[in-house]
This record gives sequence, C-alpha cells and structure tokens, in this order.
Amino acid sequence: MTTTVIALTRKQLDATVLDSLATVYLAAYGDASLPESRLDAENFASSTVPRHARRDGFRLVVATTDGEVSGYGYGFTGKRGQFWSDWLAGAAPADIVETWVGDHFELVDIVVDPGHRGRGVAGKLHDVLVEGLPQERALLATAPDDGAAARLYGGRGWQVLVPEIDGSKALYGLHLDGRAV
Repeated sequence: MTTTVIALTRKQLDATVLDSLATVYLAAYGDASLPESRLDAENFASSTVPRHARRDGFRLVVATTDGEVSGYGYGFTGKRGQFWSDWLAGAAPADIVETWVGDHFELVDIVVDPGHRGRGVAGKLHDVLVEGLPQERALLATAPDDGAAARLYGGRGWQVLVPEIDGSKALYGLHLDGRAV
C-alpha cells in the first residue's frame, strides 16, 4: 500500500478533484443511500470548497492510496470579518482571542475515507498541510475525547486552548514556529 499526499492550488480545483472530495466526504460523513447525504456532499464540493478556496492562504492537500483518493485536508488564513473568527471572538476568553484569533491558519478539515483509516493517512495529510505555512499560529475545533482526531492533533503538538467552545468541541491551537503554547 502506497499513500502519496500532494498539495493543490485553487486553480487545480477542477470537476475531477471536487468529485473526489465529495466522494470522500460522503463516505466519511454520510450514508450514500440517503439523498440528503448525497446532496450534502455535493454542496460541500460545489459550494463550500470553492468559497473557501477564494480566501487568502487557501491550502488543499489530497491523499491517494494505490491510485485511489483516500483523504483530503484543507484550510486558509482565518481573519476577523470571517464567520468562524468572529464567532470565536465572542465565544473564547479574551486572552485567547487576543493571542490567537486573526491571521491564523484555520484548519477546516482533515478527512480520511473509512476504508483507509488506521494506516497513517491522516497524519500524512496533516504534516503536508501545515508544513511551511507562513502563519505563526493555527486553530481548529474538534472533540477533545480520546478519539482519532484528538490523538492525531495531540500527537502533533496541538494543545487544547478552550475545553468547551462549541458543545462537544474544544478549540485547539498550534504554534507553527515551533514554540510551545
């Protein structure tokens, strides 16, 4: 089994790439037998990703395993005036907002097709996604349990900044210049 991860620019977001993202999204988050799951995956690929791709600092990485798309990850520069950054400004403690929110890398998602999980694909996606980023800090939200996502991020130096930021999610931060949180 050979997994390769490549970075794609917004100009490389053609129909084939977007279809591959929708396929992985549906496999990970939906039920292919349900029309609403298929519509959600189509909306992700036709609306959400292209909208996010227009943001500064957009970065997309795609993993292929033995020639098949097995996962993706993406993010962009988070700024005040964007929904999530502004929402964080009202939800997180002032010291966290002051230090972390604005001109950070917003890691939106790392998704691996369930058929390829447990083989290091997510770690490879993460490492290529954050390698060489120009921002000093990165933020994401995920469940702070002992699940795969928390283990992935914790194992790569992400720290919980706010234990409860959105129901069952925690706000995680990573200093990209190698300093500890």
